Amino acid sequence: MPISFKKLREGRSPLKIRTKIALLGIAFWCVGLLTVGLFLGGAMMEQFEKRLGENAKNIALSVSEIPDVQQFAGKPGGEKMIQPIAERIRRKTGAEYVVVFDMNGIRYSHPVPERIGKAFVGGDEGLVLHGETYVSKAIGTLGPSMRAFTPVFRNGEQVGAVAVGILLRDVQRSLGVLNRFLMTALLLGLLVGACGVAYLAWNIKRAMGGMEPFEIVRVTRELDGIIESVPEGIVAVDGNGRVSLMNSTAHALLNVRTDPRGKSVEDVIPNTRLPVVLRTGKAELGQEQLLKGSRILTSRLPIVSDGRVVGAIASFRDMSEAIALAEELTGVKRYVEALRARNHEFLNRLQAISGLIQLGEHDRAVAFISSVMESHQSLVSFIARRIKNPAVGGILLGKSSRCRELGVRFEIDPDSTLESGTTPGDQILVTVIGNLLDNAVDAVVARSDGEVRKVEFSVFDESHTILISVRDSGEGMTDDVRDRIFEPGFSTKGKERGYGLFNLRNAVESIGGDVSASCIPGKGCEFVVCLPNREGNP
Repeated sequence: MPISFKKLREGRSPLKIRTKIALLGIAFWCVGLLTVGLFLGGAMMEQFEKRLGENAKNIALSVSEIPDVQQFAGKPGGEKMIQPIAERIRRKTGAEYVVVFDMNGIRYSHPVPERIGKAFVGGDEGLVLHGETYVSKAIGTLGPSMRAFTPVFRNGEQVGAVAVGILLRDVQRSLGVLNRFLMTALLLGLLVGACGVAYLAWNIKRAMGGMEPFEIVRVTRELDGIIESVPEGIVAVDGNGRVSLMNSTAHALLNVRTDPRGKSVEDVIPNTRLPVVLRTGKAELGQEQLLKGSRILTSRLPIVSDGRVVGAIASFRDMSEAIALAEELTGVKRYVEALRARNHEFLNRLQAISGLIQLGEHDRAVAFISSVMESHQSLVSFIARRIKNPAVGGILLGKSSRCRELGVRFEIDPDSTLESGTTPGDQILVTVIGNLLDNAVDAVVARSDGEVRKVEFSVFDESHTILISVRDSGEGMTDDVRDRIFEPGFSTKGKERGYGLFNLRNAVESIGGDVSASCIPGKGCEFVVCLPNREGNP
């Protein structure tokens, strides 16, 4: 779907994304700090008031328990005994006042002596005259204070009460210092938060590749266009194996009519190996397979983030035409090699015949010609009778000539049989047989210990299966080497080798066949290939 770049430009904000993130982050940080500051200030004020109230109550209880206060409270002239006691306690405890008054509210003590004998001021003393002990916040003659009240009893009868007050202005003064400290801390926190937000915005911008949102939209649209335009089918899945992307080519190749996104990939593509790639984290590259009658080349790769597999992607392309052409080219190459070998062989024989004639050994020349013709005719007759596939017959004749040149005994099982028009086709048969015979000849030629150098071949065309066997008398292989011979790039013949058997196995498995090897060190190896001689299921 094309994108309008005019709309993108029109919708672009004058502020960069990094600036937006920084401003929003600072705003949220300020609101958070302000909220925390107000909460802390209120909570600290409440705690201070509660603590002052408790201190005042303890002082009041202590005063009410003094015998002289109990004895002289409510008696005429009692202030002369009570005032010195109250003032001494006030100075020691740091209270603003310690007031003792009788049941009528008349003071018997006060920091200001002139107020002794006058009525108590506050309006919150009513409950203490009924025997209750409590703390209140009120405005007295000395200003706002936390006040504690407790009754005074004499012989079980209430004769007065004690009021202890601690002025809040001192507390407020202390809280002012604390608030200034708190404000400084909040401002410092704001500065640190601003730096952190700026760093976060920078990291977000870097994670976005330095691009603005409108640029990311543009790039995303461009990538979507590229993915849709490539000739390969592309399917991507997330870490849970659900389809996250499928381009139109994949839709066509897989015959998927609906949007598969969000569905399990196994429900969309039966027998897919993408879940295996997700589980193992190993890539599978350049694999051939049959898909609904078409031969495709598939590669599967895991998507890794921070060392963890978070998804997988598969790309595949219909390779039927390309593979047919490659196999045709491979077959032609095999034919050329066979013709070259037979041409060389016949030149050698002609030279031998020419030499015999020049030496006047006419009878020997005739006998040599007869022997050659008989041997050649016997092999040709056998192949024509038992091997009805001309391409395979040509390869066998060529390899037979090459073996004679190299001094290698080449034997074809007399019970071998192969009909014409088999399902795998000439190309894959030529590729498989030519590759196996070349490897077998190389193995026996490399042997120099005087043992018989021999290559044995057999092919059997049974009901639904073509069974091919190639056995050599080479040095053989250890189990460790045998287990790796089908790996790409692995070879015992040196660098830039090791893809013949890998490609052979892929070609065989792509049509539902199988290849195996058994080796005995010092005795040789046998390769067995099983090919389906019928149309396989996609």
